[in-house]
Amino acid sequence: MRNRILAAAAALTMLLGGAVLTAPAHAEARAAGNQVVPIAPTDTKEDLLRKAAQVTPSERQLAWQREELTGFIHFGPNTYTGRDLGLGTESPNVLQPTGLDTDQWISSFKDAGFKKVVLTAKHHDGMLLFPSQYSSYGVASSSWMDGKGDIVKSFTDSARKYGVKVGLYLSPADLHEAQPGGTFGNGSERRTSRIPAKGGSGPSFTFEVDDYNRYYMNTLHELLTRYGTVSEVWLDGYDPTHGRQPYSFKDWYRMIRTLQPSAVVFGGPDIRWVGNEDGYARASEWSVIPSEGAADPDDRRVPTHGATATDIAGDSKLTTESEHLAWFPAECDARLQPAWFWHPGQPPKSLAALESMYFGSVGRNCQLLLNVGPDQSGRFGTAEADRLREFGERIRSVFAEDLTDGATAADDAGTSHTPGNTPALVLDDNDSTAWQPTGTTGSLVVDLGGRKRFNTVALQENIQVGQRVSSFAVDTWDGSAWKQAASATTIGYKRLLRLGAVVETSKVRLRILGSRALPPAISTVGLHHDGADDNLALGTPATQSSSTQPGGAATNAVDGDTGGDFFKGSVSHTGSDRNAWWRTDLGASVPIGRVALWNRTDCCAARLSDYWVFVSDTPFDTSLPPEQQAARPGVRSRHQTTTAGTSTTLTVGTSGRYVMVQLAGTGVLSLAEFQAFAPAHDFSVTAEQPMTSVTPGASVTSAVGTTVTKGSPQTVRLSATGLPEGATATFEPDRIQSGAGSRLTLRTSPSTPLGDYTVKVVATGAEATHSAQITLSVTGGSASR
Repeated sequence: MRNRILAAAAALTMLLGGAVLTAPAHAEARAAGNQVVPIAPTDTKEDLLRKAAQVTPSERQLAWQREELTGFIHFGPNTYTGRDLGLGTESPNVLQPTGLDTDQWISSFKDAGFKKVVLTAKHHDGMLLFPSQYSSYGVASSSWMDGKGDIVKSFTDSARKYGVKVGLYLSPADLHEAQPGGTFGNGSERRTSRIPAKGGSGPSFTFEVDDYNRYYMNTLHELLTRYGTVSEVWLDGYDPTHGRQPYSFKDWYRMIRTLQPSAVVFGGPDIRWVGNEDGYARASEWSVIPSEGAADPDDRRVPTHGATATDIAGDSKLTTESEHLAWFPAECDARLQPAWFWHPGQPPKSLAALESMYFGSVGRNCQLLLNVGPDQSGRFGTAEADRLREFGERIRSVFAEDLTDGATAADDAGTSHTPGNTPALVLDDNDSTAWQPTGTTGSLVVDLGGRKRFNTVALQENIQVGQRVSSFAVDTWDGSAWKQAASATTIGYKRLLRLGAVVETSKVRLRILGSRALPPAISTVGLHHDGADDNLALGTPATQSSSTQPGGAATNAVDGDTGGDFFKGSVSHTGSDRNAWWRTDLGASVPIGRVALWNRTDCCAARLSDYWVFVSDTPFDTSLPPEQQAARPGVRSRHQTTTAGTSTTLTVGTSGRYVMVQLAGTGVLSLAEFQAFAPAHDFSVTAEQPMTSVTPGASVTSAVGTTVTKGSPQTVRLSATGLPEGATATFEPDRIQSGAGSRLTLRTSPSTPLGDYTVKVVATGAEATHSAQITLSVTGGSASR
């Protein structure tokens, strides 16, 4: 699946006054809905900034933003054929979900904290997962359930049962209708058409449309009138036919607005694609986007500066080149498995990767859309269901305690607030109320009432009056002076900051350093401790190659006592073994930036000399010597020939669950303590998904971006894996500082086999390694489809 943006731009005339707020921010407010503001040719930069500050979400957009997490489910013929992009010629009999369990789909997402789930009712292959009066290509022609199955009904029934909102995806592209004799791209003339053509429930419409738009709208009408309330309609912009078929967007949107008035439209007037399929937003993610298009909030939007650039809406992009400024927030789509559809042998992302994705999407003013592909039985695999559960538990645990509970807030010296919009409102758990300084800059101090430890900061603007903050910093009080702990650019609906280390302080200060034209409205200041900078190995289950000395248990090395005197009972001790080893299980795959090894101090320091440290997501084969262990796929290793000190710190820079220390030769291994820590400096990486397929011998490009997520920038080396036979990957440049970008060219050869390939873009830094994914579809050309 390719999550492409189809649409963008709209307009709504609005008189813009110079007032800060039309009502106190502390009043319960509904979205003003100034969704589109026109740009005049005579507008100055000051005019444009003031207009941008007053664009606000519609009620449906505000409700969408508050959902934060939406599930995505790709299921269809590709589940059975091993492809991600179908051909449109697969037999409906390939669909055989004999254990279909949509209750499991929905309950798995709900238990993880997701508020809505979107199902692919039809992907690009054109096969319908619901019976239709307008096509036999789907479940109605499958031998499964004798053609009486309706996966969409089962899905929506389960969603209603569990109280989860429904979203439906109906691919505009249709490779079945693109076959000879089909309606897609057949060059037909537009003619007056009644929708629905064969009757049905709900209002009917009259449009001037060609054959394919008539077919599409008839099936869309069925989806929107048979299955109850739909909260999101997903219009994918990927086009494997390279533009053969024009779409009647305006008519589609009119029908959606009429039949499902509360639904947001992705790829339409309401929601845009973030620009990658890795689940990460920009470091500066604005919801107010300079756009082209009609002056209608219910019509198509086209961002002036595209969908994928690093900056599409910053202050420098606000010019009279655009026609409108539109509230057009981003949805961050991503995959739990390597591909959009289930394929055998593809494990889910690690818990650490999902947590990072959450902070990079919800924590950067977006909604996260996370896909899980059910297997061929029609169920989520055990590994996928477990990972969703772990993800929900992890996010809940991070934010379970807000350390501002019981705190007080006040204007900092030199700052005053607008009437009614007091500092205390940042602590009231209401995103419709806000502290508002009287100027575009100002500071707020939160007094915690005592020293508290945290490493995560949560901030929100009251977006019902607009998104305005362009620069801010967070400071902590060291007892005599303020020290800056973090800084960033935009806030928007939500900004989550992970500090480089745990801080302990009694007071926190938020400094607004820049705001667009008008004073900002800060609705939330929250402080949390995610545990990531604690010793990850403390108290974990540990074992060793042998235990011959009383008081020398393996668990002594993870008891929190770094003292190196064996006779005080806190040092591990093996026998004299060949390649003696000590290992521990961290309980889950976590990012490990560095490890620290503490040697004995009473004697025998050579017993921690010439050793290896291994990290892996899978258990170790302890019978292997170190050199063979290091050569195993998925194992990260460090070899130290010198004697460890108190302590010796090694950079690891990978994720893993299992850690092992192993001697290179024969002897006793002793450890006073072993510690593992999350990266102090971290980053994320994204890769732009090419919008079309590629033929053998041709090439496509992708913009690769990185963002600093914790600490300071670091050098990152770029590489690619999973390339098809004969293909090459070139990065320009291949080494960057985190926060910078690169251009990837994927070039196939004339002999590259046709098919879908998951190419992994790997970014390796000193303390962390991350990856992004691109689906590369090698086809014989659009004519052959």
